[in-house]
Amino acid sequence: MRVAVYNQMFGLNGKSFWANVLGHWAVHYQANANKIWKKTNLDETIKIISKSNADIIGIVEVLEGQEDYLKKELKKLGYNFFNIGRGHKTKYSGLCVQEMIASKFKRIQKVAKMWPLENRLGGGGGIVHAYYEKKKFNLIFVHLGLPSRKVYREQLDFLQNYLKRIKGKVILFGDFNLSYFSLKSYFYDYDLVSGEVRSCSETPIMKWFYNKDVDHIFVNGFSSDNFGFLSGRSDHKLVYVDLK
Repeated sequence: MRVAVYNQMFGLNGKSFWANVLGHWAVHYQANANKIWKKTNLDETIKIISKSNADIIGIVEVLEGQEDYLKKELKKLGYNFFNIGRGHKTKYSGLCVQEMIASKFKRIQKVAKMWPLENRLGGGGGIVHAYYEKKKFNLIFVHLGLPSRKVYREQLDFLQNYLKRIKGKVILFGDFNLSYFSLKSYFYDYDLVSGEVRSCSETPIMKWFYNKDVDHIFVNGFSSDNFGFLSGRSDHKLVYVDLK
């Protein structure tokens, strides 16, 4: 079973410094959604997901309004089951920063209540909990805020307590916005199976100053003999693992 995580950066162009800067300005600092959509290309997201051949893909930074198109195109690739986690709202447009699980396997959605958020840039994405009854495992998909925000520690504390209540096999994955070295003490019962791939940033100039492993796949009850990554249009790499 192949599991992957990809922060699509709202479908913006992360391979250009100025496109990255202007795209994030459009998302976070103005109210006209049309100025956002003109800068996005969701077909590039579909393309890299298809290339990954993942059975389950977690997509980070799906801006509210993009989910319908992604679902429609992903169904053509065999993904028939979807979960959405809602994160913070953008200040000016009021659109929600979301995350999406697309899966080829049937699942039961669980509800993770009271996930901490701040409605500001870096205030955190959502959390999704899905249970795969046939294969008997839990899938927890998260998008944490920026470590400089107060809410970040609150999200880590929530996640630690939430995981303690889950029985059985677990896959914990997402964009943690922090390296494994700084996270490992929080998830000592879990194995990192995605390596320490420096997944962000892929953007010219920015990557000279920031190039860290922030997208992780942890497991409890699984093993893996293969992981890898792909580069797409985003400022993040797609990271995948093969689990058994």
